[in-house]
Amino acid sequence: MNKREQILNATLKLIVQKGIESTPMSEIAKAADTGMGAIYNYFPNKESLVNELYFYLKTKESSIIAEGYDKSLSVKQRFVYLWKKMITYFLSEPLDFMFLEQFYYSPAIDPKAKHHGSLYLKDLDEVYLDGQKQQLMKDGDVKEWIGFTSGSLVSLVKLHHSNYIALKEVTIDNYIQAAWDAVKN
Repeated sequence: MNKREQILNATLKLIVQKGIESTPMSEIAKAADTGMGAIYNYFPNKESLVNELYFYLKTKESSIIAEGYDKSLSVKQRFVYLWKKMITYFLSEPLDFMFLEQFYYSPAIDPKAKHHGSLYLKDLDEVYLDGQKQQLMKDGDVKEWIGFTSGSLVSLVKLHHSNYIALKEVTIDNYIQAAWDAVKN
């Protein structure tokens, strides 16, 4: 792991533990086993560091979810594939998931950064648009439908990580089917 990755990794762990606002740069430097100067060589300020971590994780998420993705599958098959990959990623990488959730809902983060990060999952937009075009999915704003679907499925991941439920593959499959049933025509 290079110095930049050490800094990003330390930032991820600390922000998940303490929150964005309660994580000073000095603590990140200590956790990354580096000096403040090294951090500022890579990132001019904390906002830049946090935004870079967000984009790094969104890129990671996108590449994991896109791996093995076949655009020639039916709309429903693509819907199931993408949501299952996303849930599997969030279950296997709890720190990534918790950071992304914190970042997205933090009022301290620039809305432009959030919007830019959402562009990494354009395949999901295409599934909903194709579904609407083929009259397989309900009409309406695609972002709203993705938010609707995401809300229920991401809540399951939150419940799992808080040890309230233990998600099994069959449970995940059942809830993805329920999400499909909610958005299909």
